[in-house]
Amino acid sequence: MKNRLFSDAYKTYKIAPISSWILGLTTGILVAAIIAIDLVVPGIVAISFPFIIIPILFSATLQHVIFKTKGQLTFGSSLKSFTFYYNPRFFGSFSILGSLLKGLVVFLAFEMTISFIASTVFQATSTTFIESLNALYETVYEYNFTYDDLVNIFNMNGGILFTYLCVVILPSLFLAILVIFYSTSRSSIMIYYKMSAKNVSNRFTKLVYSDVLRHKRMAMFKDYWALNWPLYVLLILGFVGGTIGGFFWKGDLVFMLSLGLVSGAVLGTFFLPFYFGNQETLYDTYASQFISSTGNITTYLLNTLQKDIDLSIEEKEKMKENLSNLNNPLEDEEQNDNKKDPDGSQ
Repeated sequence: MKNRLFSDAYKTYKIAPISSWILGLTTGILVAAIIAIDLVVPGIVAISFPFIIIPILFSATLQHVIFKTKGQLTFGSSLKSFTFYYNPRFFGSFSILGSLLKGLVVFLAFEMTISFIASTVFQATSTTFIESLNALYETVYEYNFTYDDLVNIFNMNGGILFTYLCVVILPSLFLAILVIFYSTSRSSIMIYYKMSAKNVSNRFTKLVYSDVLRHKRMAMFKDYWALNWPLYVLLILGFVGGTIGGFFWKGDLVFMLSLGLVSGAVLGTFFLPFYFGNQETLYDTYASQFISSTGNITTYLLNTLQKDIDLSIEEKEKMKENLSNLNNPLEDEEQNDNKKDPDGSQ
């Protein structure tokens, strides 16, 4: 099974390897450039993630399908794919809110755990740790403290408090970011289902996806990691290298985090030419289960409605057709454009 999975993924990549590299490198560079702004404007990455970074990844996913069928990448199709992210038809494709909630839970859980362990170790090995911690509490309780006051406290006693914060915050936050990325990446398989499903609501897509996971969760989990584990290795290596470099460059916690994210994005870029093909292969592997789950959910909804509303045979058949008819929304959009402009001119 695994050999076939890798073979199918490689076949998908071989369809248009040059376009795959152009798409992957362009996407990675754009994402890294946006994250790099955080080096100058701290916190901008948190704002840009759901509104810019995720739509860029969404656009790249659609572009991968477009160049595989049409053999070309254009700025116009890229921009059009980017705007499709905000089309109600594709809402919820990355499960952003759910992913952020998972990341928050992971961050709080690990931050509290690591904080307890680290504080116990620091108190046992340093007699000045409590002194620095009390100085921080006293400063925070004051109304007129400045950023320089905090920096001075962090640098007290050889920077022991700064070291403590690095040990507690950086691993917890990065692990939360990895969880968010994994959750959004895994959920993005819904894009391929939505691209083949006509007149299917987002709620229905979620039900189908949940049903697929109910039957194939562990198998999909294993296949996802079998295909994409190098991406996470690159992200981890980039983050660790970036934070260490940021420590020696500036010694600022926020700067270290930002530089680590940029470095991770840069290294991860070199796997993106394979990533989009891997995701498509993953969906193709479980496409039959998506079709089966579509039938299961359709039957469930029809039976539920039948209990509340007396539907005729014709009405039930019409609902089945609307819920399970397969089509490509990109082709629908182009057909509508051609109807408006038969010559295809702008």
